[in-house]
Amino acid sequence: MEPIDLRMASVREARNAERRFCFEVITPQFKRIYQATSEDDMGNWIRAINNALQSAVEGRSMYPPPVSEADKSTIGRDIGSVLTGKSSSVSHHSHHSSASSNVARRTTVGARPSYVRGDSQGYEDNPSKLLQAVRDADQGNHWCADCNSTSKVEWVSINLGIVLCIECSGIHRSLGTHVSKIRSLTLDVHSFSNDIVEILLQVGNRVSNMVWEATLDQSQKPVATSSREQRLRFITAKYAERAFVQSLPSPLSRFPTPDETLLASIKRNDIQGVLYGIALRANVNVADRSRSTHAIFLALAAADPASPGSTTPGLSSRPSTSVKAIPFPVAELLVQNGAEIPSQPPPIPLSAAAQLYLNQRTARLSGFSHPTPSAAPADTLGSLPTIRGSGGSGAGSEQAPSTLDNKEREKLHKRGSAGARFAGKVASLGIDR
Repeated sequence: MEPIDLRMASVREARNAERRFCFEVITPQFKRIYQATSEDDMGNWIRAINNALQSAVEGRSMYPPPVSEADKSTIGRDIGSVLTGKSSSVSHHSHHSSASSNVARRTTVGARPSYVRGDSQGYEDNPSKLLQAVRDADQGNHWCADCNSTSKVEWVSINLGIVLCIECSGIHRSLGTHVSKIRSLTLDVHSFSNDIVEILLQVGNRVSNMVWEATLDQSQKPVATSSREQRLRFITAKYAERAFVQSLPSPLSRFPTPDETLLASIKRNDIQGVLYGIALRANVNVADRSRSTHAIFLALAAADPASPGSTTPGLSSRPSTSVKAIPFPVAELLVQNGAEIPSQPPPIPLSAAAQLYLNQRTARLSGFSHPTPSAAPADTLGSLPTIRGSGGSGAGSEQAPSTLDNKEREKLHKRGSAGARFAGKVASLGIDR
């Protein structure tokens, strides 16, 4: 049996299997089905394999707390042995079994920011660097999330965290930004903040498809040679209609409602759980009942807890310029999917980095952000200047507004992003976007 590369795999319940309590491990090349002894056992397997897959993607080992003998007997066989077809040591058996016992635990890259980024990662100077970083983060990102094509897989949806081929990206764009926000990994490098880059690195095609294709019969999925109509039907069903999202109750959540699922995932800084809550149509502006804390504030506090005894000033206050900006992918994922930055100060203490994120995000949304010399100007336009008469002739006064309007139009054209210019070229060639 061919070993499974965990970096490209996903796991889910096998709903169409003839036998009970089956789950399947899926890769771009093949699918394998396994049978558990009970529904609880199946749920434990799925969660444990999820943790193993996440660990493989992150390139690190997991060390969960010790478990009881009863918990150790839940699975029976070593996960690594089952998935790869190879025997493993006793220590590995104990390691993976204990990972399965803590079913509520989700290990993610974002348990706490693992490293600090500066304002620039050199993507502007070397656009291929961003593309390579996204591919290195998840081997599944070499294939299109929707058709498994390997041709021109250089487009992303920043609110879904997926990588797409040029054909499927055009379908996404046609659905509107309320469904999918498309950017080019090579042409729109100025559009990627560190927070958005981190979304792409932590989500990616493998994690995303575990949510959006949880109940999909893989034979229904388009392939690289599928027509535009086939892609449109599938992508609309997948993202707009949420046709393949696992409804609650689900092995992915022990909570009864989408809002509770979302809140619990935010508090755990579990970006896959947050994506699942969003896919379930949870309210991204939900607040915690105990302290009426908005989801954005909860996400910031979970990602980078404030020091004990610290206080949070109002949003109008500016943190010290010495504060290092760190990525907040969960908070940004909420914003990209419609969450609004609250105008009221947070009721809980936030770290200096979280305050910096709020100030920068608020300024960006208000149109008051000041681009650095190396950054592209924002695609915004202020009010037109008032035209006052200067004692000239009536004809001259009438011509002035027209001249200024032309200048403003010229400025607007210059402000178009590289992605917009590319889209225009595609349209001029008669290619569907």
